[in-house]
Amino acid sequence: MAFEYGSDTLGIKNPFKFEGFVLTIRGLIVTILGIVALLAVKDLVAGGAKLAGWLSLGIGVLLLGSGVIATGRGLFKVMRFFVGRGVPASLSQNISKSEAHVREGYIAYHDKDLEQMLMGRKNLTFVEPQGWLARLIHTVMPKLLFMPYPIRTAAQQLSSGLIYTLLAFLCYGLAWFSGSTGLTEISNTPVLDWLSIVLASFLFVIWLGRRSPLKRVVQVSVSGAGTGGVILMVLFSILAPVILSYIHHNVKPLPELPISAGAYIATMTGLGILATVYGLFLTFLRASKADPKTEVSEFRHNWQESIHPQEIFINFENIVMANRRYKEIPNRVYRDFDANLIEQGSNDKGKFSGEMIQETQPVYREIPTVPLFKQLRIAGTLIGETLLALAAIMFYLAIEPVTQIQNAVVPAIDALIYPTLIWIFGRIIANTAHIFWAEMHFQSLIVFFQCHGTYAESKVSTGVSIHDSTRSENVVVRSSMTPWIIASRIVTSCFAESGTNNLEYYRRILEMHKADDDLDKVTGEMREFLGDRETIASVNEKDLASASDIFQINQETRSVNAQAALEKDKKLEIPHEIARGETTTSGGTDLDSDSGLEIKDKE
Repeated sequence: MAFEYGSDTLGIKNPFKFEGFVLTIRGLIVTILGIVALLAVKDLVAGGAKLAGWLSLGIGVLLLGSGVIATGRGLFKVMRFFVGRGVPASLSQNISKSEAHVREGYIAYHDKDLEQMLMGRKNLTFVEPQGWLARLIHTVMPKLLFMPYPIRTAAQQLSSGLIYTLLAFLCYGLAWFSGSTGLTEISNTPVLDWLSIVLASFLFVIWLGRRSPLKRVVQVSVSGAGTGGVILMVLFSILAPVILSYIHHNVKPLPELPISAGAYIATMTGLGILATVYGLFLTFLRASKADPKTEVSEFRHNWQESIHPQEIFINFENIVMANRRYKEIPNRVYRDFDANLIEQGSNDKGKFSGEMIQETQPVYREIPTVPLFKQLRIAGTLIGETLLALAAIMFYLAIEPVTQIQNAVVPAIDALIYPTLIWIFGRIIANTAHIFWAEMHFQSLIVFFQCHGTYAESKVSTGVSIHDSTRSENVVVRSSMTPWIIASRIVTSCFAESGTNNLEYYRRILEMHKADDDLDKVTGEMREFLGDRETIASVNEKDLASASDIFQINQETRSVNAQAALEKDKKLEIPHEIARGETTTSGGTDLDSDSGLEIKDKE
């Protein structure tokens, strides 16, 4: 991924400054030697030493190229270490929407692996060693199993190199023993000298393959170390003296060798022991602080709440996990929720399930070590780069002996072989130290959330009276859910590199610790969210004030209208005819009492 700037940085410093400084000095020394060798070509040719001129030209170009490359790499390591807000690499594919534009190429796990590790309380990072030698090395150093893959591979390669060296001496001793006892006719013959050359060549090939035990820090797995090489060596040690003796006596006599390989064998053995002891001791100090726990914190419960299942996952992602962010950097989402609602028989009830895996932004932390570890790391860089510079100087000084190869063969060969051997072991020691410079640790919180349950819908209505002016009707979802939350504080390791992809290589889990405090906060925030929910839709204060104003207006309107209606009713009276009655002699009246009408009798 590209560099993503943020004003609030992660506080990760450049771990390669010292290594780059030493490498730059070595590169400048080698560059100067190359320039001097090239400048000497003209004088050598002018003096008639054309062969020396060509040799000086070849060595000068070789030294100049090597020096320029070393200087460039050293300066590159010293330069600013650009660290964006998106580092380090994710454990699995990050499916967060904010990181949809990022394409990470170094993914160490799948989301199913993370679920398996959290649910099963196990660490899939620590794989079983492959091969007889690998098992032997892990038996001698048990905590090597808990080291990152690059360190394990480097330790295995250095150990196997030393074991092969010892076995080579054993095979040479068997060959010598067979000749001294008369099993093979090699006495008073150059067979043993030829065997020593074969032994030296074998050691050269063995250690040449280990000059860069970890050139690619993106190593995916641990290299194996089996018994195949051991079997071949034993067979070779038995057959080689017989074959050489047969050739010497029956085919063609072997010529006497002008050189002895004993010094080469001693040099490779001594430097091999030094490189192996250095690498294994650094590994031992690093492994002594390993704490490979596989602990998690767990929460399981059953809740019955009036809430839609989707809201559980939305709250967990947007509120609960968002509160766990480091410096407001989005969490790594390895499995996003998808609350599958499955209807059962009708549209108002069913079941649901959903899962989510998130990791907070990994925070850089120092590797737990002892002071001696840091001192040995510095010493390894100094020794390795010093040997490489010494090899360059010896190559420069080899120009004169090589030009005299016709007169002195042995000095000319020594002048080329010894710098090569020193260069090989200098590279081994420098690269071994580089592994421990490159390792970086991060700490983060990883949470696995799983929720299953059932739901049922019902309607709740309020304000249905004829006197109520406000009515509310709500569809309430009653959910019975069983949340399962697993949280762990994990320590992860990755290996940095100078350049654009400095912290984007594989990151692997080394430790898993309980996260009780974090889990308590997560569950507390979820319970608080469920407790503050309202089943019936409420009205806020502004709506209540508006409704009150409308009610007062309605009240005043009703009172005015009622008074006007009463006054109008008083004015609207029914007209009646009033008749005056006359009193008769008999004491009666001529007025009907019921109707108030005048009634006259006929005479």
